[in-house]
Amino acid sequence: MFRKLIKLMSQKAGITVLSLLVNIAIIVFGVWYLSVQYWWVWIVLHAVSFFICIYIVSRDINPSYKLSWCILILLFPAFGGLMYLFIGRQHTPRRVRKRLKRASDATQVLLNMTNAEFVKTRNALNPTEFSCADLILNSASYPVYGNTAAKYYPLGDLFFPDLVRDIRAAKRFVFMEYFIIDSGEVWNEIESALIERAAAGVDVRLIYDDVGSMFTLPKKSIKHLMNCGVKICPFNKITLSFDMRLNNRSHRKITVVDGEIAYTGGNNIADEYANKKSRFGHWKDTHMRFTGDAVWSFTIMFLSFWHTISTEPIAYNKYLLPSATPAAATGYVQPLASGPDKHENLIERAFINLISTAKKYVYITSPYLILDNEIQTALVNAARAGVDVRIIIPKKPDKKAVYLTTKSFVPLLIKAGVKVYTYSPGFIHAKMIIVDDDRAYIGSSNMDYRSFHLHYECGALLYNVDVIHEMKSDFIATQNVGRELTYDNFKVNPLVKPVYAILRLLAPLM
Repeated sequence: MFRKLIKLMSQKAGITVLSLLVNIAIIVFGVWYLSVQYWWVWIVLHAVSFFICIYIVSRDINPSYKLSWCILILLFPAFGGLMYLFIGRQHTPRRVRKRLKRASDATQVLLNMTNAEFVKTRNALNPTEFSCADLILNSASYPVYGNTAAKYYPLGDLFFPDLVRDIRAAKRFVFMEYFIIDSGEVWNEIESALIERAAAGVDVRLIYDDVGSMFTLPKKSIKHLMNCGVKICPFNKITLSFDMRLNNRSHRKITVVDGEIAYTGGNNIADEYANKKSRFGHWKDTHMRFTGDAVWSFTIMFLSFWHTISTEPIAYNKYLLPSATPAAATGYVQPLASGPDKHENLIERAFINLISTAKKYVYITSPYLILDNEIQTALVNAARAGVDVRIIIPKKPDKKAVYLTTKSFVPLLIKAGVKVYTYSPGFIHAKMIIVDDDRAYIGSSNMDYRSFHLHYECGALLYNVDVIHEMKSDFIATQNVGRELTYDNFKVNPLVKPVYAILRLLAPLM
């Protein structure tokens, strides 16, 4: 046990955790010591916390986030203000913002090149569909593409073999970006394929999130990849200082192969996603494979981040392929990404549009259900308007505090007519919305505050694509092995209601 602890503390993850604890201890001890020695320090700290509350309220951010932090600061005025400065600030560091702006300016022109085709595509959409398409296009210039075929994977077990096969067949480049990369059978196979392609002269690049993969991606694996010719970079690298940003992570899941194939969905790279090991029972996650014109947007998403974290100049145009219509291409696809560097909250806006414009049904899967007022209102209004709203959440949690917060929202939804199911076989990690047989979303974004406001996310909106029916069938099959929750499930303990109320109040901090 002692040896394991020494080994952990010698690694970056252990050093980072230790640094975080030391910083917190310095703040707590410093406040206590100075307050004992100098009576006026306590007054100054209270004043600082008051002005920080004023600053938070004045910011153009989600009201729920403001309220949660203000309550926390007012409850603990001596420490609350300093803790907000330490871990609560929502904005991306200035250095990263400048680089993102530089990358955004470079890619905006390239996205606009394809927007000319949007006029033709838009005319093929019905008014409900192009209201969502217009929203995304006007907010962030992400085009709608025809000429794009889609393949749906209802399980990670089915997704990973195709991913490895496509990587091994790459001839020009392989781009991968994932929140979590965990050593194991799945990663070993992918790592082998990446090294093999790099040795063959293929341009292989990998982005991993420095927090998401902190405890799972060994330093020796990173060095081995770099020595074998794979270009690899962490996103938003953690530095050992008082400004350790644990927010603003890249939660995105993207693979692009040769500009011809793109993958996105909920799967990270780890054995539990392929059910090669069991952590919380059966792991249910979904993914999508695209071929055709829409791959260009995913290529730009990856390269814009690479442009942000690397000093290497990017010749974007060399990755653009001539348009070609893949076999069995139906409907239209609109890739999109969002993040805290902008205030659009783009994916949340897309979710609200999908829910608010539904006429028959809205089916949602999400591992976490931590709702802000906008999403909660959209779900409640849709259910009360007679729309069949169903949500599937896990039965077995991966994070108990977050799961308890998720459950705190369930009684409110059930009371409004939303049907909520738990995935009885284990843990559902899929992030999907299916609406009225003709619209859908699949991607990396959970139905929670962190995904909507704090992290970088991606995904794709589908309009009249054949696989929407497969997504719907899979949802029904998943629902059928689950259990529907009722309002009576939450009436057992009278102490639960105030606990749930507190959790909902603090939900944006989860």
